[in-house]
Amino acid sequence: MKLMINSLFTVYRAKGILLAALIALISFAPLNAQDDDDDGDIIQGLLETADILNETLLEVTALSTEEENAIGRELDNQISRDLRTGREYKFKIRRIFKKLMRHVERTDLNYNYKIIREKEVNAYAIAGGNMYINTGIIDFLDDEDEMAFVIAHEISHNELKHCIKRVQYAVLASSIDPSFGEIVQVAYNMYAMPFSKYDEFEADENGVRLMKLAGYDKQGAVTFFEKLEQLEKEYGVDQRDAVNDFISSHPTARERRDRVINKYR
Repeated sequence: MKLMINSLFTVYRAKGILLAALIALISFAPLNAQDDDDDGDIIQGLLETADILNETLLEVTALSTEEENAIGRELDNQISRDLRTGREYKFKIRRIFKKLMRHVERTDLNYNYKIIREKEVNAYAIAGGNMYINTGIIDFLDDEDEMAFVIAHEISHNELKHCIKRVQYAVLASSIDPSFGEIVQVAYNMYAMPFSKYDEFEADENGVRLMKLAGYDKQGAVTFFEKLEQLEKEYGVDQRDAVNDFISSHPTARERRDRVINKYR
């Protein structure tokens, strides 16, 4: 794929330039340190600079939406080989999905979903807009507002580029030849890894925003996390599936519920 190859030459060029800049900053810092307080200030400044360079690197090396969609299609083909798909039941998921999609900002991403015949209470998203909703989480929910939040949360991982950015991180950290096939393999190896605490908080916040724009009640997110809190006690942290986007010790369901109540207006 020509577009993929062209963008990945940019990836490695940018990687070298920005890493060199960061190394220079770290090397120079001790020469200016006068005491412990200065050391702390300099270290904090370097951390902030690293964050800026990191975000700059992700922007410079960003794959196009066309490339992201292509990765998503191939990744879905690989993942779906091991999954048993099911049909819509209990909730009108297609209708919920369409209502939420009217309010997404990444309108050129190939958003789609599949219902998966799996008992675990879970849903998850991959780069390129695809999401997977287990029958276990459908059975676990009681009303459409709760279902809307779960779908909105998964949409948000792609709206906020969480899925594709972690693929970028993995490619930049590796020594692979950046071909399309290699990147899809990296994406496949990464998709089952849980998101960070802060990614989950961001997806919760944006999920609440999307569901409200679509006409759903935020209380659905609150009751969902209240149920999840009880389920966490049954599962135990060590028993959760690695790919589970909801059963987690960090952040906990209680933390996420409290943020929905107090922070996400």
